[in-house]
Amino acid sequence: MEYKNLDVFVLTYNRAEYLRIMLDSLCTQTADGFNIKVLNNCSTDNTLEVIEEVKKKYPKRNITVITHEKNLGNVGNFKRSQDLAENEYTAVFADDDAINPEYIETAMNLFNRYDDLVMVSSGAEVLYNIDNNNWSKIDKSYLLYSTQNAPYFQLLVSRPNFPTCIYKTSVYKKAKYQPEKFGKLHDICFLQDIATMGATAVINGFGIRYRIHGGSDSTNYKTGPFDYQVKNVIEYLKGKMQGHFLTMPLLWNFMYFLYKWSKINLYMSWKEFNSSGVLLDNMSITKDCIFNPLYKKFFSNKLFIDLLNKFIISRANYYRRKFYHVSEE
Repeated sequence: MEYKNLDVFVLTYNRAEYLRIMLDSLCTQTADGFNIKVLNNCSTDNTLEVIEEVKKKYPKRNITVITHEKNLGNVGNFKRSQDLAENEYTAVFADDDAINPEYIETAMNLFNRYDDLVMVSSGAEVLYNIDNNNWSKIDKSYLLYSTQNAPYFQLLVSRPNFPTCIYKTSVYKKAKYQPEKFGKLHDICFLQDIATMGATAVINGFGIRYRIHGGSDSTNYKTGPFDYQVKNVIEYLKGKMQGHFLTMPLLWNFMYFLYKWSKINLYMSWKEFNSSGVLLDNMSITKDCIFNPLYKKFFSNKLFIDLLNKFIISRANYYRRKFYHVSEE
């Protein structure tokens, strides 16, 4: 099937050999006709030579390269993709991942099936070594969320996966990308912003192989996320979740997950963290607080939180069955 209405941006800087694998995975997709646009962030290695080699290997694939006049940084390169996006659909992938050969076709078929769909994502297989060989058939079953209460249900059941996302371009260009406020947690809020503008789908199978390595920014805790960034994320999510009765325990649980994942626990106790800033005001209950002292009292009780978490899991399983769809292909 041809998808000329899709542009796939690949953001790259000095990862020529990994880029070769990514481009090879795009060129061996079952979907055809989409455009591949490499945003070259002033690479100083043999990136341009690799691109030319891939173009010669796959002459029927539409590959172009846009080299910036100066290095825009990772944030600037991503924002540049928002500026340049003009086709009906847009995908943005990293240069060191690889895409399942069925993924683009599977995702685009969902866009064709649902007129109100604005984003499709999938699971990701996290690996240290990435290649484009021996893929398993993708599990094409998916979760479908309507716009109504989507941020709440995604936090309860399953959130979209930023490295795998394909967007309706009109919505992609409207979404706010705010790393200055949320740090490396920016994708959480970016995707929740998307979810308020239309239906979203999460494919259960692995759409990509996601490379992780010792030098990954996600494993460098000196660059965050910091405590104020976690607080900003929780505050942002509260504003999106429309006061559902499980909003507070979900936010509390997610805050604790981020607190542990970000290694904030290495320099700040959980008590210090959840008693600071906008999270808790121990003097009075104010509109500016995310969690007031009453929540702190309940959530500090292990028996209560254990029972509450069991209930949350049961609700998550209920809604997973409700939102679950088997591919019609």
